[in-house]
Amino acid sequence: MNAQPATPEMTDRETTADARSGTRVAIVSIGIGRVQRGYERYFGDLFSVLREATDATLYKSAGKRTRYERVPRLLGPVTALVRLLPLGKGLEGEVYRKYRHDCLAYMICLLPVLLRGRFDVIHVIDHPLAKALERLGRIVPYRTRIVFANGWGATPDVYPRVDLIHHIAGPLYEQCLVEGVDPETVALVPCGIDTRRFRSALSKEELRDKHGVGRDTFVIVVVSALNRYHKRVDHVIREVSAVEGDLLLWIDGNPEDPTVAELAESLLGDRCRITHVPSEQVADLYGLADLMVHGAVTEAFGLAVVEANSAGLRVLAHDSEHFHWLIGDPRDLVDMTEQGALSARLSTLLNSEDPALPEQIEREAAERSRRAIERFDWRSLAPRYLAMYEAVVSGTIGLRRTRVNEEAQR
Repeated sequence: MNAQPATPEMTDRETTADARSGTRVAIVSIGIGRVQRGYERYFGDLFSVLREATDATLYKSAGKRTRYERVPRLLGPVTALVRLLPLGKGLEGEVYRKYRHDCLAYMICLLPVLLRGRFDVIHVIDHPLAKALERLGRIVPYRTRIVFANGWGATPDVYPRVDLIHHIAGPLYEQCLVEGVDPETVALVPCGIDTRRFRSALSKEELRDKHGVGRDTFVIVVVSALNRYHKRVDHVIREVSAVEGDLLLWIDGNPEDPTVAELAESLLGDRCRITHVPSEQVADLYGLADLMVHGAVTEAFGLAVVEANSAGLRVLAHDSEHFHWLIGDPRDLVDMTEQGALSARLSTLLNSEDPALPEQIEREAAERSRRAIERFDWRSLAPRYLAMYEAVVSGTIGLRRTRVNEEAQR
């Protein structure tokens, strides 16, 4: 199949396959089975979606093994040996150094798969793994196409030299083209979500009764890992603490930094609730809240933002090109770097003397949900992923196509 490049201009009609794709795809994320971040959730969901449409196999580091979910047989001992190597010692933090070792070990374990040509495409999201596969390709030629999902905002100067750089966010994709990156070596297909998972069958009132939250309380939800350096949950806590009134800040996520919870306790007391609920219960939080706040100033994507919007929940995020692209409504953007900007916006929303009518709130929620579903639901995006894989295999796009063109010009 001569699929078209996966670009922002492509429509669902242009990318929908008439039949099940024959492309053999390996989805590789070394964190799946060990940690649960946005990376892992995204790639795990991508695998589940692709299983319905093509020959897809998930490669992970732990968890159940099935015909279509693999943990490399010798991963444990190979990882232990590789961790003894002095890679990057003294140049980076211990956590990232361990991550690099683990990616190198995983590349070694994938070598038999590459040599056998089991897959047409290997889609990876771990940057050090993509770099390791790049170096391997210089030594051991293999036919399998490598696609790197740019899930951490890599800039062109650190792109791995693999077959295709897969961007998941529009602004970074557009910027790389402005900087002169060959458009045949990059593609844009956003992250997807199953939007049906984030709508509760219960009403807001029923959810509040279920979770012991007052019906008149203004509830602000934060769905994020509890940290300071990226998600900036401490900033949200400080800003919310400056707002007077009957409100509850509900923070749900992995407690990475215990000092964040301590800060919330000291500044908000019983006006804050911190949990880490199972994924299937997150819909309750979106359903009972009046508003979500996302404190990060940079994101590779922002899955929680899209989840909340798909449920009709308004999200306040940083005033940047990325979040404007993600949310689409400039009224929902706040300068998260300016002290007092978020608290001022929250005070206005909480204490407005001219509150929106219920009909207006419902209408805006429905429009918010419609936009998110149209742009980011897997039912719309799955055909675009298949088109991307088929295009890079056929040579319609990709670094190998560029190299062939360069050799022909010589």
